[in-house]
Amino acid sequence: MKSQPRSGRIPGGWLRALYSILLSFALPFIYLYLWWHGRNNPGYRQRWSERGCWQKVPQSARGSWVFHCVSVGELMAAKPLIDLCLSLNPQQPVTVTCTTPTGSELVQRWYGERVYHCYLPFDTPLAVRRFLSRVQPRGFVILETELWPNLVAQCHQHGIPVALANARMSARSARGYHKARALMKPVWQALSLVIAQNEDSSERFKALGCQPERVQALGNIKFDVQISQAVQAAVAEFKPQLGGRQVITVGSTHEGEERIALDAFKQTLQARPDSLLILVPRHQERFDEVARLVAVSGLRMQRRSDQQALAADTQVLLADSMGEMLLWFGVSTIATIGGSLIERGGHNPLEAMAFGLPIVSGRHVFNFADVYSQLDARQAVRWVDDTQSLHETWLGLLVEPATAQRLGAQAQQLFARHRGATERSLAALTGLLARSEPGRKRAQKDSAQ
Repeated sequence: MKSQPRSGRIPGGWLRALYSILLSFALPFIYLYLWWHGRNNPGYRQRWSERGCWQKVPQSARGSWVFHCVSVGELMAAKPLIDLCLSLNPQQPVTVTCTTPTGSELVQRWYGERVYHCYLPFDTPLAVRRFLSRVQPRGFVILETELWPNLVAQCHQHGIPVALANARMSARSARGYHKARALMKPVWQALSLVIAQNEDSSERFKALGCQPERVQALGNIKFDVQISQAVQAAVAEFKPQLGGRQVITVGSTHEGEERIALDAFKQTLQARPDSLLILVPRHQERFDEVARLVAVSGLRMQRRSDQQALAADTQVLLADSMGEMLLWFGVSTIATIGGSLIERGGHNPLEAMAFGLPIVSGRHVFNFADVYSQLDARQAVRWVDDTQSLHETWLGLLVEPATAQRLGAQAQQLFARHRGATERSLAALTGLLARSEPGRKRAQKDSAQ
């Protein structure tokens, strides 16, 4: 890259000031929303001091690389990058932020004391200023496209480089950002580095205002997901409970998709009465809602949270746990990826690809259009449109295991071809921080004076 990030104010200050005023007025309603959301997930009612960065930050966290992952999906994507950073730079402090309790739970489970963890504060000028003053980050790495105008502006002002990693930009999202171009274009221009998943996203970031020389297409780090020994052991431990049964896992489901899956599965049971459906809702606060839906369907259900061995007559296993998606794909015969049966845009199919599973998907996959396009080109995905086609596709793959194995092998080969994006991304980030360090120190000195 030719251009260096420079400290200083970015244009569009009056509009950002208006945004800040409106956000400040909205804060009481945001806290009310968190309280209301806490009915199903009490975590939303806890640690509110972190939402304004009023908490005490340990000295050991100062000078961190900050990785911001909104929730579970972004955290899963960032994990290979964070792991590699920790292993290659054990003396470099790392801070991992998120905005949801489910994401926070995973950070603490995976990393414990190895990183400093907190919620990213709301994007008000004072909260952001407190965060930057207390953490004093060397650099900010934001997963995908979670951009906040005040955060980027103040980082730019203090010479702190901000990078988007594993960044994706669909045509639909680009149109939305274009409508807010008066506010967002200065933010795009201030980014120090954009590591795009593919060339299409790269071109859209440039069109939105990112400096062309700061945009690199280095691949999707989600292809570097590792099936750890712990996951392999968990799969081996769980499989005997299945007794050879065929398993359909529907992962990361949203409202409306569970009903489609249950109706399709009831038809499938007529021909394959020993098969098992594993439902994995995307959000923890919907676990009880989905449990009630399964109960109404009349199917025999077990909940993972009950910690009981799988019964032979169980027809639906509700995976009401977090961070176990790899386990459920590891024991599966077929994978169906949620968010695609409704107009949500689809979720990451890469974990299913890593296990060589045949993938069944709805057509609403614009969030992962590039991956699905490559799967489709290799005939490694089966498309469905409704309950009936979902049932027919599942049944076809269950009764023709050779076809299912061929689809899964094609998906696994595609997965293997794209590995290495994590190392390329970390090399780009390391180079950025090395070039930015003198400017960051000058900006901190000027700020102190």
